[in-house]
Amino acid sequence: MDKKSVILSSSEEPIEIDEHFKLRAGPGAGKTRFLVNHIYRILNYSERLNKSRKIACITYTNNGAETIVSRLKEVSENVEVSTIHSFLYKHIVKPYLWVLEGSEFSSEKLNGHEEIKPGYTLLNEYKQKSKQQWIKDNLALASALSKLRWGINEEGDIELNFLKPYHGKVENRNIRKSSYMIYKEICWNNGLMSHDDVLYFSYKILLQNVSAREIIRAKFPYLLMDEFQDTNPVQVEVAKLIGKKETVVGAIGDPAQSIFSFQGADYGTFNRFILDDMSSYVLENNHRSTDQIIKILNHVRNEINFVQRSPDNKVGDHPVIIVGDPFTALEMFKKKFGSEEWAVLGFQNNVTNSIKHGFTNFVSEDFDLFYKDNQRGRRIYHIINALEYGYQMQLKEAIKFMKKAFSKVDNYSDKDALFDLKNFLNKYDDFYTITLKEFYNRYIFNTHGVKQKITSGNISEFYEGITYDKFAATISISDDRSQFKTIHKAKGEEYNNVFIVIPDNNEEKGIEFLLDPDMNKEKNRVYYVALSRAKENLYINVSSLSQEKINLLKHLGFDIRVL
Repeated sequence: MDKKSVILSSSEEPIEIDEHFKLRAGPGAGKTRFLVNHIYRILNYSERLNKSRKIACITYTNNGAETIVSRLKEVSENVEVSTIHSFLYKHIVKPYLWVLEGSEFSSEKLNGHEEIKPGYTLLNEYKQKSKQQWIKDNLALASALSKLRWGINEEGDIELNFLKPYHGKVENRNIRKSSYMIYKEICWNNGLMSHDDVLYFSYKILLQNVSAREIIRAKFPYLLMDEFQDTNPVQVEVAKLIGKKETVVGAIGDPAQSIFSFQGADYGTFNRFILDDMSSYVLENNHRSTDQIIKILNHVRNEINFVQRSPDNKVGDHPVIIVGDPFTALEMFKKKFGSEEWAVLGFQNNVTNSIKHGFTNFVSEDFDLFYKDNQRGRRIYHIINALEYGYQMQLKEAIKFMKKAFSKVDNYSDKDALFDLKNFLNKYDDFYTITLKEFYNRYIFNTHGVKQKITSGNISEFYEGITYDKFAATISISDDRSQFKTIHKAKGEEYNNVFIVIPDNNEEKGIEFLLDPDMNKEKNRVYYVALSRAKENLYINVSSLSQEKINLLKHLGFDIRVL
């Protein structure tokens, strides 16, 4: 812990509002409460705000933004609360993209930002322009290209690269480095801007244009960034550019909860981040969990200078490890807590979704609907995505996918998409377990003039081999609001009762975070985040454990139940 850091007694303790600060807060320490209280203090005491000058509050997820807005209540109109990409797009990219000389992206084509899933035509153009026609696996190519990320190199320049060398490998060969920008240029020429591209253009605008920097600083004299440990290098540089003059920057986070390296986040980012005259604070106590759970958290964190305690002396049952079949273990958990608040968390999307949909074997296959069957495959893909988002009442995303499914239909509106969405969802139980061939022939064929049933041949066999629920289990829902979700998507949330699934059959590897805690390993930090979501009851499921490991875990404070 930084010796200069001031340990705050509680999230209610005030700090100076007009100086850069960094707050390190462990799980359950009350950082959201601190953030909201600090915003109220700024609103009450700052002389630098008016109708056109607001506080910018950046969160990592839409759910996080909604939580802060709800706590701010009537004063939320004086605060701009959003995710980093939405904030930068709205206030930097959209109004100032035109100022970039020779911009690779025409401002006339600007129409939002999204995760790009390139179609066959775009991939074919990329392969031709980059002279890589040897690539035949479009699904693997699209997956690889989606992993390209903007970063800052050792010279301090922004560049496009893969975070891991193997990310750029397709069919046992590496994608040509000189072709990375070719892919981006093709996307941009087609008006496609990814979330990551928003960072790139924001950085370039702020770096090159003095007026844009001055305007953004004038509009937002305060920039508060939650979950700062999950920012990537480009986001950090953007924060530095804004905070060099006039704008006060506050960074709130916890290095031990840095779990988004696949998006470019660096475990050391929070500790390295510094601005002139920046103050440093720490919130230690854990108001969320019981003493029994906090004991496990301190063990896993394994940090001498950061030990959490329950200021309220919350006492509960010992955390439980259930050894055996995950479905039987989950039934035991639900029998006890089914009428209460609970969540099932797993490291990977396919694990939690497989349990959610009741598959005895975890679905790991990536079904190639998007490229295997051209327009029909993409239509099925988009409709199922729309329905899974719609099932969670995430209507904005659901309508977006439904409109993509029927993009060839003239004048197909949001109203049409919502109408179709409701019709499909009313029949959800009827098609939930049938094959995609049946789903298409019964429910999509003849809708908006869709012709050609799936009848015979290899493509018929392909669709007969996939059921709706099995394909749904492969879909990753952003801001997942179900009770079954990945640990990454549970970040920032809390539940009375938590059930963590560890599917790894290698017990040494699966429970390494408990037996050999090392927070330098991201997998250990991910499971630390999972453990810390629990308020009252924590259950962990593993398939097998030796008697030696059972004894060690009992000594740590776990109850062990073998099925």
